[in-house]
Amino acid sequence: MTTLTESDARFIERMGLLAQSDGLSRIAGQIWAVLIVSDDPVSSSELVGLLRISKASVSTNTCFLERLGIVERRTLPGERQVFFSIRPNPYAAFLEGQMKRYETAKTVVEEAKSSITNHQTRAKLADLEKFYAMYHKSLTDMLEQLNAAASEDRKQDSGTGL
Repeated sequence: MTTLTESDARFIERMGLLAQSDGLSRIAGQIWAVLIVSDDPVSSSELVGLLRISKASVSTNTCFLERLGIVERRTLPGERQVFFSIRPNPYAAFLEGQMKRYETAKTVVEEAKSSITNHQTRAKLADLEKFYAMYHKSLTDMLEQLNAAASEDRKQDSGTGL
């Protein structure tokens, strides 16, 4: 990766803070941002140097971003080190992961409702179940929109010879 511009550096720092404010790791947000501004895959050692973080932090946070479906691990011919890049349609994969986690949470609530007899607790569980159902529906709608947009982008790219 080439040197970062001042705008790149500011974006990377702000994405780190934004991720942190959302309950994620600041470093995960910074790595995500580096991969957004990079035209090519970025090596672990480049991430260490650019962000002035340890190899362990790179490993931990890139694994986390991989689990979210945002980042993919790559190897390059003739290179021994690992490289990372933003995967195609990353936010659809991110939403799919969220949907799976909320389906699991909804199952936990349903099981609790079947065994808990306290009326007030059951009412609170019903509210939580409604929330999960609405959240899942909104994620499903957003996923459909993202996939449709990605499909349209692919059609446009193939139509222009890119």
